[in-house]
Amino acid sequence: MYKAQHIITLFAKKQEMIVDKFISFGKRPDVSGLRPKKQNFPIDIVYLWVDGKDKEFCAIKDSYLKKKTKDTEKYIDDVRSQIFQDNNELMYSLRSVEKYAPWINHIYIVTGFGQIPSWLNTKHKKITVVPQESILPQDTEHIFNSGAVEMCLANIPGLSEHFLLSNDDMFFNKPVKPEYFFDKNGRAKFRCIYRKNGRVPRDSKSIYLTLLINSARAIEKAFNVDLYGFKSSHGIDPYIKSSVIECCEHPVLSQYINATKYHTFRDETDVHRLIFNLYDVVTKRADIIVSHSKHVGHNIILDFLYNLINCRSIKKSVFFCHDAIEAKVLSCHAPIVCINDSVYNSDLTYKHNKTFFETKFPSKSEFEK
Repeated sequence: MYKAQHIITLFAKKQEMIVDKFISFGKRPDVSGLRPKKQNFPIDIVYLWVDGKDKEFCAIKDSYLKKKTKDTEKYIDDVRSQIFQDNNELMYSLRSVEKYAPWINHIYIVTGFGQIPSWLNTKHKKITVVPQESILPQDTEHIFNSGAVEMCLANIPGLSEHFLLSNDDMFFNKPVKPEYFFDKNGRAKFRCIYRKNGRVPRDSKSIYLTLLINSARAIEKAFNVDLYGFKSSHGIDPYIKSSVIECCEHPVLSQYINATKYHTFRDETDVHRLIFNLYDVVTKRADIIVSHSKHVGHNIILDFLYNLINCRSIKKSVFFCHDAIEAKVLSCHAPIVCINDSVYNSDLTYKHNKTFFETKFPSKSEFEK
């Protein structure tokens, strides 16, 4: 038993050494004297939301799909209604903000097509609804591409210099401090999955992975740095507005970002918001924190070993799942949980997730009517 524990400890230390060696290429300068020691800057949170069940929305989306292509495989995620489906996740996510992150300065909800959640208290002083048309380029068509909207978030009027970006299926799972996202000097804490032995694998069936690779390729062309091993941790991510603006105006990166803004649906040539995280890494405005989401439901022995080896990282990492009950999220101690609204979710999955939401966040928040 002692020998097994010794091997596991050595393996964990080796992982940390590899990561430290990689990060050393961008050692940050000493800026401790430039800013106050205490974290006293405001942090906003931005959500993207749309009601995919709305008949008018569906009619417009379908008409644009017919114009774009007859090859539905290219836009398979956009054809399936689940990716736009609203199951009141946003309402529960805001309950999690009130319960576990009351320090959030302001909440911006970016919507499209004149939609506003029927339950939302739009008169609340911390809530601002932002029509996506107001931040996108004026000459764009109707946009069903969340990536295009994300490229324009810095255009939100009044948005703080430090902000978080969240999907509506992401939740604070326990009390979380601002220090989880930004250090005392305002640097973003970039939580990611890092493949030390290579690049994010290309998958012709996954446009998501293609977009990650596109982002790393753009950074490589701009800075001659190989950051292909990084993959977003699929959680609530921190951003710095001035850095996002700078990235969008970069002479090399701007061409990829601007092209993405005009794509009605996700396109295999788009870049992902990961490009902003990687830009922060290159410009030394971010700390890299390698995440390990807890493994559940794969192989009981391998899951146990993985979770044991990476136990320290798992405690501070995002937990990702599709079915909250099957994944036993109610007993999970991760600070942030993503219950992914996948195109493959079944009716039973939605039933299980509804049960989780009502159990975890039963009380109405101040952000509701």
